[in-house]
Amino acid sequence: MKKGKTILSEHFREYTLSDNELKRLQGCLLEMFIDIKKLCDDNHILYMMSGGSCLGSVRHKGFIPWDDDIDIMMTREEYSKFRKCFVEKSYSDYMLAEPVVTKGYYYKMPKVYNVNTRLVSIREEGYRKYNMISIDVFIIENAPESNILRMFRSKLYNLSFHAASVCLDYMFPSAPIERKCMEDSDLKKYFDFRKKLGCIFSHIGGIEVYMKICEKLANYPWKTTLVCIPSAISYDREVLPRRVFENVSEGEFCGYKVNNPGDYDRYLSNLYKNYMEIPPIEKREIHVVYELKI
Repeated sequence: MKKGKTILSEHFREYTLSDNELKRLQGCLLEMFIDIKKLCDDNHILYMMSGGSCLGSVRHKGFIPWDDDIDIMMTREEYSKFRKCFVEKSYSDYMLAEPVVTKGYYYKMPKVYNVNTRLVSIREEGYRKYNMISIDVFIIENAPESNILRMFRSKLYNLSFHAASVCLDYMFPSAPIERKCMEDSDLKKYFDFRKKLGCIFSHIGGIEVYMKICEKLANYPWKTTLVCIPSAISYDREVLPRRVFENVSEGEFCGYKVNNPGDYDRYLSNLYKNYMEIPPIEKREIHVVYELKI
């Protein structure tokens, strides 16, 4: 887990999702995914299951039992088709939010939101505009062949994204985190440091500038033998040969046929190493949610 998630899991266990809440959340996500899948299938848009959702499809034929989200991915070309068809569909229950394009939206990948729901994470309690159940749409981008150029873009992307992240902590402080910081000195040091950095970066550029830098760096215009998913944890974590994604393999997710990367073994091994091994309970991510309404 990322350090931030680990800290929140350790300090906010009282907000851990119950088994019933997790099941209801997964049910809502599945309904959303079925609608998105239908839009893609009807319009010949090639999507693939991504990250933990791809792992869930391969290992569990559905959700990883303790997972609380669904992720899909597609190339930028396919995403352009998806965006056009989504807008033309004019859903009453869903909205599509995109980095840089959607006003006040500060996440690194597009998301499809269910507007009739409410999901408030501990960290984003103060950032109230997009607190809804969502499905992440990761974009598979071209990646430079040159190791040096790729490393440079990676470092700049990660710096810009983390600058935007600490700006969020400074601009939209979370009330439950603020209260907990009064009781825990280590937690207070961690978030005070992030907010100080956020104050600096907010006055040197600002969050919109850093989001635009990330978007510009993510969209590499030249097609090479490599692709990456810079909207994931970092720019360089998911750099893979293009052939991994050029074909799809049929998978299953909760009884529905889905698309996985053609070489899903290479993809999942890169992310999770021995991905068919079930992790022990103590290494599974604990999901803490401040508020959930379905």
